[in-house]
Order: sequence, then structure tokens, then C-alpha cells
Amino acid sequence: MAEWWSTRWYTPLVTLGALLLGLLVAGIAVMEMFASEVPSADAPDGWAAPLDRSDAALSGGDAAAALRAWREANAAAIRSGQWEGMIAVGDAARRLGARGGVPRDSLVRARQAYLTALYRARREHSVEGALRAAAAFGELGDRDVLAQALRIAEQQAGPDPVKRARVRSVTERWMGLPVENDHRDSPLTGGHQP
Repeated sequence: MAEWWSTRWYTPLVTLGALLLGLLVAGIAVMEMFASEVPSADAPDGWAAPLDRSDAALSGGDAAAALRAWREANAAAIRSGQWEGMIAVGDAARRLGARGGVPRDSLVRARQAYLTALYRARREHSVEGALRAAAAFGELGDRDVLAQALRIAEQQAGPDPVKRARVRSVTERWMGLPVENDHRDSPLTGGHQP
């Protein structure tokens, strides 16, 4: 008479081994998922080389290649999680629009990149990042977002007199007068401003 599989002495060991193997595979899959969401620490300025290629292609008159390289730089800047990359990508989008012949689309791309940079600078409590985003919006002629960015920079500066002087300097350059808090609800700064 043949023995049933479940009554053999090694059945629990095989079952346990298969269960451990399954858990190991599931654990590795979860770790890979989380690792793919973490910004790359290898090349924090991974957007620089594609931007150089974009500028070179633009100088050579190849707008299609310039746009492809810009898209690669944009993806790298988004993955980096840094405001610096988004400012660089926004600036490149404006250059692409000015010389590549698609100004409207390029301004939309630049504006989106600058907004992302502003949010990242705010998250990182970076006065310099908020001021760079403010200047970018000033160059775009968007005074509303410029004013919001300057308010964010002012908040980030806190009581530090050196940072506050830098914010005042940039504010006077772009606004002509210091930006006053005006008790409006602001979608960028999270609500009512005192």
C-alpha cells in the first residue's frame, strides 16, 4: 500500500521551506518597490548631462532632439527630489521655447517645473530655493506666484537677519516694495496668512 504524501516524515520540512521561499520572494519584491520610490542618491544632478545635450541640440538647430533630452532631464530632476534640478529644467524649458519655436508649451513646462521647485524648497526650508523660484516667476511675469514665493522665503528665513536681508533684497528687486502679508488665503502656503 502506498503512503500518502501528508504522512511522510519530510512533508512538514518541504512545506516550511516552500513557505520561507515564498516569504523571501515577497519581501524582496516589497523592498524593490520601496527602493524604486526613493530618489536616487547616486547622481543628485543627473539632469545636468541631458540638459547639456538639450542645449547642444538646440544650438545645432535640432529642436526634436533638444526636446527629447529635455524630457530625460525633467524625469531625472523629478526623481532627484531636489529643487535645484527643477529650476534648471524650468530654465531649459524657457530656452527651448525661445529658440525651439514652441514658446507656449515651453512656458507651461517651465511654470510646472518652477512650481515643483517652490514646493520642494518649502518642504526643505530652503530660503535660497524659494528665492530662486520667486525670481523664475518674476522672469515669467507671474506676479501672483512671485509674491507667494517671496512670502514663503520670508517664512523660511525666520529671525535670521542675514536671510531676511537676502529676502528683502530680492523682494525689492522684483516687487519694487517689500511684500506685505495681506491676510488672504493662499493655496501655496497652506491657508490664511497672519
